[in-house]
Amino acid sequence: MPKMSGIELLEKIREENKDVPYIFTTGILESEQMIKAINLNVNSYFLKPLDFTILDKNLETVCEDIYYKKNYILQKKETESYLSLLNKEAIVSKTDFEGNITFVNDAFLEVSGYKEDEVIGKNHNIVRHPDTPKSLFKELWETIKSGKTWEGTLRNLSKNNETYYINTKIIPVFDDLGKDIVEFISIRFLVTDEENQRRAQNKRYLEQVTTYKKEISNLKKEKEIILSKISGFNDNSELLRNKVITYENRIKSLLSQLEIYEKQNIEYSKLDLMMKQDKKKQFDLIAKQLLQIKTQNKSLVIELEDLKKAIFNKDKQIDTLEKKQEEHEKRISNLLDLVNNLQKEMKELKGEKSE
Repeated sequence: MPKMSGIELLEKIREENKDVPYIFTTGILESEQMIKAINLNVNSYFLKPLDFTILDKNLETVCEDIYYKKNYILQKKETESYLSLLNKEAIVSKTDFEGNITFVNDAFLEVSGYKEDEVIGKNHNIVRHPDTPKSLFKELWETIKSGKTWEGTLRNLSKNNETYYINTKIIPVFDDLGKDIVEFISIRFLVTDEENQRRAQNKRYLEQVTTYKKEISNLKKEKEIILSKISGFNDNSELLRNKVITYENRIKSLLSQLEIYEKQNIEYSKLDLMMKQDKKKQFDLIAKQLLQIKTQNKSLVIELEDLKKAIFNKDKQIDTLEKKQEEHEKRISNLLDLVNNLQKEMKELKGEKSE
């Protein structure tokens, strides 16, 4: 090489840029020259004559290294930009595998009311609301410790005992080998007043639906009681009808006997008269009993009609309540669709904002 050797050229290049790829070729194998080349971060060292197949592979490797390095730098910048934006917009914290806090951002401190030295090293349940079901956190920890992401809405309690709701995503972070979980990152967004109002409205609808269901259940029980009474009245009415038929048959039998006695009024007129009087008394008594039974039966028929009317009215009330229940369930379904659409729009807006 005129005026300058390959090593001298590499030294000049390294003065300007330490990362420029450099492949060294030489016709003489000298240990001192090779050591200098290695110290100057040469990518490859070839002896002449060159094997172009090996040279091509080395060039390909060098180009791939350059590509991946640039891509890594670009992704790192994008990640840093994303994390910077996320740190401004979201409530972020990190914990170790046992849930002890290792990092919190400014938004976390602002919302919770704690200072950094009051939470670092403490368990994350320091902001847990006491009314939150333990089963929820059991399911949460089982999910993230199995390596899966957990998403949901949590109710937290600030240092000043103020309740606040947060949409939460907890992500497990693995070691370099991707085997063991080393920490958890929690990303949260405050639930807006509008979402709180929607949640309260949904709660009211659910309470109202529950009330309607209870009323319907009570009405159905009342209906069953009435039907049971009607069944009892029907049984009593059948017994009374059978009694009436029995008495009527007895009356017919007595009348038939009276006719026979009247025809035989020749020799036993006195005896016949006495028997007639006795039969007449029996007939009057039976007639009186029959009248009482008919009166009682009439009263039962009236009461039966009243019960049938009551059943009709209860059926109408049940139909009305069931229609109201369907309307409220439809409203709840519509509200849930609206919530899902709003959350989808929020995610899209946040996605556009992050871009």
